[in-house]
Amino acid sequence: MSNCRVVILADDLTGALDASAPFASRGATTRAVVDLIRLVDLLDNRHEALPEVLAVNTESRHLPAEQAAARVLHTLDLLEPLAPNLWFKKIDSTLRGQVVAESVAVRRRLGRRLLLAPAVPAQGRTTHHAEVYVHGEPLRHSSFATDARSRPPTEALDVLFATHGLPLAQLAPGLKLPTGDCVADAESDRDLQHLATQLLAAPVDCLAVGAAGLATAIAQCLYGSPQSSICLGEYQEVWLVVGSRSPQSRRQIACLRDTISDMPVIEAMSDVIGTETHDSALLIPGGSAEVTWCAEAVAQRLAARFVASLPSAPGRRLGFLTGGDTAMAVLQRLAAGVVEVVGEWAPGVVLVYPKYQPKGWQEWPLLTKAGGFGDDRLLLDLWSAVHPVSK
Repeated sequence: MSNCRVVILADDLTGALDASAPFASRGATTRAVVDLIRLVDLLDNRHEALPEVLAVNTESRHLPAEQAAARVLHTLDLLEPLAPNLWFKKIDSTLRGQVVAESVAVRRRLGRRLLLAPAVPAQGRTTHHAEVYVHGEPLRHSSFATDARSRPPTEALDVLFATHGLPLAQLAPGLKLPTGDCVADAESDRDLQHLATQLLAAPVDCLAVGAAGLATAIAQCLYGSPQSSICLGEYQEVWLVVGSRSPQSRRQIACLRDTISDMPVIEAMSDVIGTETHDSALLIPGGSAEVTWCAEAVAQRLAARFVASLPSAPGRRLGFLTGGDTAMAVLQRLAAGVVEVVGEWAPGVVLVYPKYQPKGWQEWPLLTKAGGFGDDRLLLDLWSAVHPVSK
């Protein structure tokens, strides 16, 4: 029915983009569905060929377990006629969201053995004896363990899945995949490459469950090395919209502001609302420390300020959105139900072009990034790519 080789089910937008970008970087036509309403439109559009890789955001991370599983199964019902070579269930590398409920539901519906590998070694996420580590620290002791909206579990993955009636064998690095369900330890990209090679030897028998690390390894096996890097030199303006309040995002902001002292900084949650005329700026939540805003309110205010700042005609402005809630809010305001995935500027920093938008918006390029990724200099490096820093 289609040329779709890989279908990715992700519980949030940045996850869908993180997992699909490695395929786009290697030349595969790749799209991500932002809104499930648009998925039906995409599947019904007989005049446009489906991409080789299709990622779908179910926006289920913050739902209760039963509702999250039901939404993912509804999405799976819509996508099953595509009969892709590989099903990939994207999960958060730090296990936020309804990882077990969604993965078990998909595994049972498809009737495939499950290969679970959440490691992303390039970003310091590894697994050892079925436990997740972040830069060598057990997940339960990391800053992610205190996530305000979705705290990850503290048990080992085999224990978690066993409580849902799905025992998982522990698979050490370099060993052959078992005939049943398993959770794979991985401490390097080579470990993930070994898993991907085995997985693709019999893709119809397996359900891949993992994060960007496993997705990259699979893309490498299917399409080879990245074709070209993304250059931001063609852009003259950039708005950095940082909705994530993760410790890593705060360090990135501090590094940027310490270096670029005269940078325009706009606080979206400030009581003072104005019309911004800056060509380039840093947009952050800010506001009074005495007022507590929910994540959704922050994302909506950031999105409103960013969209209001856009010039009336397409130009050379680049928008950078960090935090899944923020990226989702912006794309909703731009009426973008589907995005064309171009590739990665840096690991986890994905360039997309929105589609299905009102006339005039389709030229705006956007970079997205999950909040906890990237080194301290990431925002500074991005700003400098558009505005070279004088030395």
